[in-house]
Order: sequence, then structure tokens, then C-alpha cells
Amino acid sequence: MKKKEVNLNLFKDFFVHKSFNTWIFISLFITFFLSFPIISLIFKVLLNYNSDWNAVINIEIWDYLFNSVCIIFFQSIFVIFFGVSSAWIITTYDFPLRKIVDLFLLLPLSIPPYIAAIAYGELFDYSSYSQIFIRENIPFFNNINFFNIRSLPGVIFIFTITLYPYVYIISRAAFSEISFTYNEIGKTLGSKQLRIFFKVFLPLAIFPITGGVILSILESLNDFGTVQYYGVDTFTTGIYKTWIGLGDINLAAQISIFFLFFIFFILFLQKRFLSNEKINLKTSNKKETNLLSSGKLKKIFLVTFCLFPTILGFFIPFIFLLLNSIQALEIFLLKDTVINTFNTVFLASFVSFIIIFLSLIINYSARIKPTKINLFFNKVSSLGYAIPGSIIAIGILVPFTFIDNLFINISKNNFNLDINTFFTGSIFVLCFAYIVRFFTISQTNIESSFYRTSKNIDDAARCLGKKSNFILFNIHIPLMSMSILLSLILVFIEILKELSATLILRPFNFDTLAIQVYEYASEEKIIESTIPSLIIVVLCVIGIIFISRINDHLLKSGKR
Repeated sequence: MKKKEVNLNLFKDFFVHKSFNTWIFISLFITFFLSFPIISLIFKVLLNYNSDWNAVINIEIWDYLFNSVCIIFFQSIFVIFFGVSSAWIITTYDFPLRKIVDLFLLLPLSIPPYIAAIAYGELFDYSSYSQIFIRENIPFFNNINFFNIRSLPGVIFIFTITLYPYVYIISRAAFSEISFTYNEIGKTLGSKQLRIFFKVFLPLAIFPITGGVILSILESLNDFGTVQYYGVDTFTTGIYKTWIGLGDINLAAQISIFFLFFIFFILFLQKRFLSNEKINLKTSNKKETNLLSSGKLKKIFLVTFCLFPTILGFFIPFIFLLLNSIQALEIFLLKDTVINTFNTVFLASFVSFIIIFLSLIINYSARIKPTKINLFFNKVSSLGYAIPGSIIAIGILVPFTFIDNLFINISKNNFNLDINTFFTGSIFVLCFAYIVRFFTISQTNIESSFYRTSKNIDDAARCLGKKSNFILFNIHIPLMSMSILLSLILVFIEILKELSATLILRPFNFDTLAIQVYEYASEEKIIESTIPSLIIVVLCVIGIIFISRINDHLLKSGKR
């Protein structure tokens, strides 16, 4: 009965009430646009069941599932350890270079996992210079089998050192919001700092920390380059091999649906068991910023501990890329890299602006008409980031392949014309995939910005006779300019690093930097891959520095 009542309410909001207007219609269109790949994927599987699916279930699906579960489980443990520990140290203790270390802890976000995988694969593979040097110069290690980096544990290691910042950022924000009074009360009761952390701060911040872990899990499940380069089969490699290798869109769609159910099951568990309670972290209007002092040895330990994941996740891959790119300049033609850099930056910039515009429209619609149907559209449009790029790519290919084939058959049968595909293999479908995949990043930031802006501003503007369009473009956008810029940079960075969707949907003879890196690495041209890799990393580092400064500005102005 409750479900029927909810559906009736949505129906009334949409068709019966006077609240239906142009803004709600636009929200409906955007929501349908963003959910279109998943809808098409479900219909494809229901209408075109492939009997080969039985063989896939019996053999390969369980390998994909086992590897994915292992990655999720162990990665979660390690990212919690590094992310939460570092966040606690930064927010609690005072030590030299604390602000610089804080920035350094964010830098691994600039290294895409597949680039870190290439660097560590070349540095620590069996045939690498380091292992050859050790075996030739230290007889003791001649008969010892070193850790094989191209393995499931190697994949977990790469994801840990590159994805822990997701947990670090959220944990740091959560610990910063908890009143320092708790710390003082714990000390008064005779508790040591470590006990206060486990008994007070960790339970209060457990839900935000879980959100960070889920983000890191979604990133690792979306990855294609790392698992493919290290030879570990997961759902993303299975989808790619089925479509690109076998050309079987039906089977690829069925694997995608299985993968989608697996992801939704993870999100359901998180929602069901870890998000039922809400704890108000802000227990005082102004948090005291007292940092604990410590001795010289303890300061050295704290700095070393915080720098350890940064060295592994950023400095080692970055130095590897820097040194090898110098060598690559002697044998490398820069023409292709310059073209691919332009393609990447132009595509990322163009799509980022579209995403920001759509986010502003759908959130402003929910603000001026906060009906159930509008809030429902808002939630549905935010599902994209939970869905890996490979699934979105197949979901987009399914309908547009059908449309292209329909046009080709009509023109051939009726007009005797041979035409090429129009949608499939075009820039349009690639941009479409980016918008669906990364819309949530912008959506979340802009939604929170609208929430922090008083509705009295809208009421005052309406009293002066101003229309909704004027209020959005002349009042809200200038007020939210820093948050919009933050969202723009975040989306830009994510598009720079995206590989899985790009690999499936890119137009013929159109490459991005991520594709160039992947193709060189696949051909074992590691030296050649370092220059495009370095360009991606440098662009991401610049973006992260801007993000850090914008966050500081928002914190000082009280908008965060």
C-alpha cells in the first residue's frame, strides 16, 4: 500500500498539481537522459537473452566475482588504515610542515591507478632492473621468489596507494567537525589519546568514513587499466573482452547487468546496515583548533607515517615518469601527444561545463519547486557515479547501435544508399557517457551550495519582480561561484583519468591521453607511455592544488 501511495503522490505532483511547469519538465528530461543507458541495458537483456550466458556463469562470472570481492575486502582494510590514521594525525597533532604534509596526502589522487600500475610493474617486475640488480649482486636472493606485482595482491596494493585519499579527505572533514571538548573530557577521565580515538572519535565519524570507503570501492570496480595490465580478470575486463574481442553486444549487456546488481547489492548493504543512524558531529558553533604538541621522536614518527602512503602513491610513480620521460624525448615524436592533449583537455572542458549547467538546472528546479516528483528526479539523476564506465558504455551502445542499423537499413532498402553509422563511434556518445558517469560529482557540490543559500534571497528577488531565470543567473551563480569552480575542476580531473568508457566508445582515429598511455603499455612501450602519463599527472596536480585553495577559501568564508 505504501508503494502505491508514493506512486500516486508522484503522479499527482506531476500531472494534477499546479506545480508542474517548465522547470519540472526540464528536470524530467535531464533525469531520463541520465538514466537512459541503464534503462536500455535492462530492456536489451530482457528482450535478447543469449544462451552463451550459461557458459559464462559456469566458468568466468565466478572468477570475476571472486577477484572483485577480494579486491574490495582487502582494499577497504588498507584504505581505512592509511586514510583514517593520517586524517587523525593531521587534525589532532602539531608537527613541522603539517600543512604541506596535508597537501601531499591528497596528491595520489592525481595518479590514475593504471599509471601507478605501469610504474610499479616496470620497477618491481621479475625482469625489472631492480630485481635483476638484487639477484646479481646479493647471492642470498638468488633462490628467493620475490613478490609478483602482476597479481591480485599487486592490484590491491595499487588501489590502496592511489585511492586512500577518498577516505582521508572525508575522515579529515569529519574529525575537524567533532568538538575538541570530547578530547578534553576523555583526558579528564584518564583516557590516553589512542583510547579516545577508538572510543569517541572513530564511532562518531564511522558513517562519513564508510562513505569514503564506498567511493574508493566504486573507483576500483570501475578500473580497467590496472586489472587488465596485471592480468586479473574482473567484470570490467570481461565486458571489454566480450564486446571488443568477441563483438557480442548481447552477452556484454548480460555481464553488465550482473555487474550492476553486484554494485547495487554493495550500496544496499551500506544503506541498510551503516546509514540508518545520523550523528550530529557539530556539537559547538565554533570548533576549537587546539593541536596537541609532542616530542621530537614522536614528531618524526608522525611525519614519516603520513609521508609513507604519499611516497608510495605519488612520489615513486611521479619520479619514475619524470626520469623516463627525459629518456623518451630522444625516441618519441610529440605530434601525437600534442594532438591527444588537445583532445583530452577540450573534451574534459566541454563536458565539464555541460555537467555544471545541467546540475544547476536540476538543482534550481528542486529549489523553486520542492515537490516529491522533483526531489525524486534529483535522486535518480545522482546514480551515475555508482555505475562503472564500462556498464554505461554498453548501455549507450545498445540503443544507438540499433538506431544506426535502422537508419542504414532504411537508406539501403528505400534509397539504395550506403551510409556509415552516425551515432556509434561518434564524439556525441562519448560525451554522453562522461555526462552520465560524472554528473553526481557536480550534483552533490551544487546541491549543498543551494542548501547553504537562504531562500529569503529568492523571496526578496521575486518581490522585486525578478523571474526565475534572472535569479539563477544573476544571483545564485555569482554567490556559488567558488563551489561551481570546485565542481568544474573535480569533474575535469575525473574525465582526464577516465579510461574504461573511453576505450569502448571513442571514435575511430580519436585518442585521449589515457588511451595513448593504455595502448603504449599494452605494447610494452613503457618509455613511450611516460610522456602522456606525466601530462595527465601534472594537469591533475594543478587541479588538486586549486581544489585545496578553494576549500581553504570556502572554510574561511564559512561556506563549508
